[in-house]
Amino acid sequence: MLDIKIFSDFACPFCFIVTGIFDKLKEDGVEFAIEWIPYEMHPDIPLEGKSVEGKHPKGYAEKMYEMLNKLGTEYGIKYKMQEKDYNTHRALLAGEYAKSVGKYDEFSKKIFKAYFTDLKNIGNKDILDDIAKKAGLNIEEMNNLINAGKYEANLKRAKNLIGKFEVEGTPTFIINDQHKMVGVRPYEQMKRSFLAYS
Repeated sequence: MLDIKIFSDFACPFCFIVTGIFDKLKEDGVEFAIEWIPYEMHPDIPLEGKSVEGKHPKGYAEKMYEMLNKLGTEYGIKYKMQEKDYNTHRALLAGEYAKSVGKYDEFSKKIFKAYFTDLKNIGNKDILDDIAKKAGLNIEEMNNLINAGKYEANLKRAKNLIGKFEVEGTPTFIINDQHKMVGVRPYEQMKRSFLAYS
């Protein structure tokens, strides 16, 4: 059995593809236990979002989205060109709540889709609540616990793990607490890499 920690942010387009990779690994009978570790890539982004204009060299974004859509096709994932980056802090806290009630998979897929396909501001509480509700979460309980600071300790623990494993970006996989793998590759290559450590 593989023990996999995946450092991820809902603003990481490649992390969306990882959800499809893990689904396919399950279908292929690969046994693994997975823990998604929140990695807040841009805590400084305001709640209304921040324009991506000038973020990348000319033509870079088009090439990146072409590659993302090529990789995502296998998993039914589609990307649209973004005009803004959004703050993910509250969404990551909501993800911790979703874990506590056994609905993280549903929630994460919906939040990734909202961010990368529907281009929604997941930093906006009303939008986040709507996504959480569609994922079957009790939004009143979720918001009460988030507002009470219940999951901030989870993000602090995540920061400690980021330091411990020297994680510098997303997605980063830590396999059996020993082997580090960074980034996403075609499925068969990812599968071979995981199985090499089992």
